[in-house]
Amino acid sequence: MLVTGRLSARTLLRVRLIPPSLTMTKTAKLSYDEAVVALNSLQTNAVLLEKVRKERQKNVHLNLPQTTKYLERSGMTLDDLDKLKVIHVSGTKGKGSTCAFCESILRHSGLKTGFYSSPHLVSVTERIRINGEPIDQDKFTSYFWSVYDKVCKGREDDDRPPYFKFLTILAFNIFWREGVDVAVVEVGIGGAYDCTNIIRTPVVSGITALGLDHTSLLGHSIKDIAWHKAGIMKPGVTTYVDPHQKEAALQVIKQRSEELGSHAVFAPPLTSHHWPDLSPPSPGLYGTVQTHNASLAVSLATHFLSVHGSVPQVPPVLHHEGHLLPVLAPARLTQATSKGLQLTRWPGRSQVIRREGVEYYLDGAHTEESMMACVEWFSKASMVDKMIKVYRVLVFNTTGDRDVRTLLEPLAELELDLVIFCTNISRHTDSVDQQNFTTNDQMQLDRCQTHLTAWTRLQTDITVKHHQHLAVPGLVIPCINDALLWGSGGRDIVLPPSYYNTPPHSAPSALQQSDLVQLLVTGSLHLVGGVIGCVR
Repeated sequence: MLVTGRLSARTLLRVRLIPPSLTMTKTAKLSYDEAVVALNSLQTNAVLLEKVRKERQKNVHLNLPQTTKYLERSGMTLDDLDKLKVIHVSGTKGKGSTCAFCESILRHSGLKTGFYSSPHLVSVTERIRINGEPIDQDKFTSYFWSVYDKVCKGREDDDRPPYFKFLTILAFNIFWREGVDVAVVEVGIGGAYDCTNIIRTPVVSGITALGLDHTSLLGHSIKDIAWHKAGIMKPGVTTYVDPHQKEAALQVIKQRSEELGSHAVFAPPLTSHHWPDLSPPSPGLYGTVQTHNASLAVSLATHFLSVHGSVPQVPPVLHHEGHLLPVLAPARLTQATSKGLQLTRWPGRSQVIRREGVEYYLDGAHTEESMMACVEWFSKASMVDKMIKVYRVLVFNTTGDRDVRTLLEPLAELELDLVIFCTNISRHTDSVDQQNFTTNDQMQLDRCQTHLTAWTRLQTDITVKHHQHLAVPGLVIPCINDALLWGSGGRDIVLPPSYYNTPPHSAPSALQQSDLVQLLVTGSLHLVGGVIGCVR
């Protein structure tokens, strides 16, 4: 099999249907694209996805033993995994950002770091990072085929791990063989039954802010969510918790810590610590929520460095009357910790890309709380001189089982001129990294229409409540390329050409006559990744 040049969806579908035993032979000449095509073959086809989800939910308790089986098949044992020094982080909001802060602190402290996260924005190599950088494509390809040939080659579909499970096993193999000093591991979905939870002896664990997400898998109450997220706690291991939680969630976390034998401790605010420059630095990621994530990351990194420093010791905690959990005592922090916080970069989160006449504001917010933080960030970051004629466009999509109205309500508070509902489909390169077989074009278009309907109803409700409110129009544009071309008024010369040639009607005159177009892209990290692929 040779994968070169432009790969159409139809071509990729044919590639998927070729038995892996006939095509995926181990050879030094197999390319990165071929590796990603083989990886994508582990995705579940959109037609079968709902059935598979229901079956997996019934057998969710088998997830960890199955992951262990595939790990051992790859040539790595749980004892080998135990040798990795792991920081394990779960949560609903900000777990990726928390991990990014933590990794940056430890890297600037002189450690060789591994960092496993999801999803990727542009390239799958982003999920597995060494020293803060996505793993080199050649190295990824080499490790991929080594693990794939042992775990998947020549086996039936029901004896091959799904996409995320395979990547988890691959990441563990890479970190182990690369000899990282620390592996920062972000949970996928949930915690208790997430395949990353075969980790038995983390150095320290963390739980970020919790909210309602993935409710079809984790339950419809905050207590259900907290039960799953707290499932990563391990006997004798300290778990630092973001204190900005609902009381019901904290009660469950405390109960689970007692059941599992973990020490649950609140992460204190950044201002409680002793900093080299007397006051805490400004974190590299913007906003109040990111400050909370940074506080948790400092607790995790401080604990790790204390345990694995020249004089190993567990950081002291303080017990305050009326507090559900003890809190980490103020620590004397290093310049490396301060620098690591300041220099943290995490693409697709509070990210701004500026071009002549157009600005892209990218934030993968996809929960109610994170969307409120996104609105706060955009409101401040997009401020310009009153003499500049600005046209503001929201580009929006969601994935999964999220309540779209809950996400749109905070966005309706912004001074927007237009809303574009777009799929996550991008045609900028036909990159195999962007292939997603768990959905299809029609399903995504149907979702866009649902979003438009919800927005229209929301605007009607606001107009009834506030009589002078002028409804903000919305429309559906199927492809990211076309949404950006049309929404920017064609003024960004870096954008690739139109794909679907939509929409058929001309852009509003206010858009064409504006000095500056600001596009806020949010609701889905997959959408944000597609936009980054187009504009970079």
